[in-house]
Amino acid sequence: MTSDIHGHWHGVLDTGAVKVKLGFRLDGDTAWLDTRAAGVLELPLARDGQRVAFGSVPFDVVLDLQRVGERLEGTCFHNAVDFPVSFAPGLAPPAVHAARPQTPAPPFPYETETVTFTGADGSRLSGTLTRPSGPGPYPAIVLSSWFGQTDRDQMVAGHRPFALWADELTRRGFTTLRYDKRGVGASEGRFDTATTADFAADLACAVAILRNRTDIGAVGLLGHSEGGHISADLAAADPTIAFCVMMTPTGVPDELILEAEMFNAARVVGGVPRDFDRTVRFVRALSEASKAPTAGETVALAREILAAEAYPPERLDSRAAIAASPWRRYWATYDHTAGLRGLTCPALVVFAGMDLQTPPRAHAAKIMAANPSANVVTLPGLNHFLQPAITGAPSEYGEIETTLDPSVIKAVCDWIVEVGRP
Repeated sequence: MTSDIHGHWHGVLDTGAVKVKLGFRLDGDTAWLDTRAAGVLELPLARDGQRVAFGSVPFDVVLDLQRVGERLEGTCFHNAVDFPVSFAPGLAPPAVHAARPQTPAPPFPYETETVTFTGADGSRLSGTLTRPSGPGPYPAIVLSSWFGQTDRDQMVAGHRPFALWADELTRRGFTTLRYDKRGVGASEGRFDTATTADFAADLACAVAILRNRTDIGAVGLLGHSEGGHISADLAAADPTIAFCVMMTPTGVPDELILEAEMFNAARVVGGVPRDFDRTVRFVRALSEASKAPTAGETVALAREILAAEAYPPERLDSRAAIAASPWRRYWATYDHTAGLRGLTCPALVVFAGMDLQTPPRAHAAKIMAANPSANVVTLPGLNHFLQPAITGAPSEYGEIETTLDPSVIKAVCDWIVEVGRP
């Protein structure tokens, strides 16, 4: 039986971690799959009546689709998981990105200025300082963003949560400083060679420039995810830090909770893992490889692990390099609660009830044990980004118009006002 399925089709692969637009064209026994990494791939197309199948193992995407009415429905196998997908005929319409409603807009009832300072590696870092009008001095807060190449606003899918934190805190009488990470935005330096320790050292440089200003009083820290950890690390090393806020931190290493947490984001979007135990062993083995004494040894171990799993040769070197990256190797042996254990200043730790990246069920107990005097709260219904959650999956961040749920703004800012105002 022949198939009449042909032409252009478009849809979205939701992995729970991200949403990826997929588009392809079908003609005869060939599929042309549009990929972000490798451009358009020409692939053999299998047909069976109203069913079509095609894919690329080296690029970790295999589609098995059936015509259902006007659409193609089925699965996309990716990252060891079968995800449900649906495609509509034709080319995808252009994306429209509207401003998020909570993003602060001028005129502001406070002063803003661009500041530059020298980071720990000698590079010039750039940021934005906001301060209440008037002579001061005002207490200050330095903001630290989460993992990745983030700018001063921690911008994701049009959301600018750090601009919102700065706006709210400045209206409440605090100076704030937020800055682009090294190698990001207007900041110089190299991001790809930096570790969590390097970001903590840059944070110390940001604090130092505030202490050189006569209009600045006591300095506190607020960080999200990895930013919370470097805030705690610096506050533990610097007893003059006035307070520390950690939002959605990690209490235990990822490899210790893989069996319970690894596929949570995939599952909430309908993904069905294949070879669960094998995948967990594979991921844990790569994590252990990152702990090798040298980067070269990590690469060698990672290559052996990948080859044993029949990893596509075209992607083997790049995947081994990820395991051996400076950040990955540092984080593999990082003590997640060392900073918290060493804190002497007031500390607030905020967890999000529907967080699938650092779920409180896995991390809160370890955090509370590390510092029993810290104020640890779990806000229900929020995801890791601190939005009102739909599923909790990271892939939903861009679908939610709210940047920060009002409950987290109130909880954090009320606490900071209570402990941070002279």
